[in-house]
Amino acid sequence: RRLVPWVLVGILGGGCGDEIGYLKQLRFGTNEERVRAADFLGAQRVLRAVPNLQFALNDTLPELRAKAAWALGNMASRGSLQGILPLLRDPHRRVRQQAAIALMHIEEPEAIPALEFAAKMEKDVWVRGDMRRAATYLRQFLGETNLGEATFR
Repeated sequence: RRLVPWVLVGILGGGCGDEIGYLKQLRFGTNEERVRAADFLGAQRVLRAVPNLQFALNDTLPELRAKAAWALGNMASRGSLQGILPLLRDPHRRVRQQAAIALMHIEEPEAIPALEFAAKMEKDVWVRGDMRRAATYLRQFLGETNLGEATFR
């Protein structure tokens, strides 16, 4: 009885119960499917999805840009830093907020100046707070040579 709903999701969802299906949906699915795929791939930390998620950072759909930033941050994808930084100036509040949170999770102090500048320009009090919190958090990593070891203090 419990398997029936999951089987139906797999059949109705185009057989995307696996990572490959979600990777395909991220590129070629409907808007809703693409956002859901980015969410799944980020939550599961599917590293082979990083190039597709980086591509999604430039999508026209704000929900997908926000979810892609979140997913890349959740994977701590340092290679995505340069793709996420411009999202701090995105016209959509949720995208800017997720970009700030993603930069905090990537733990790269190189993002501090961009976060501080974006916080000065930010009109939304909640987003500005997240940007400031991210910059403050990243300051602890200044001057460290091996960030991988630094996270295990």
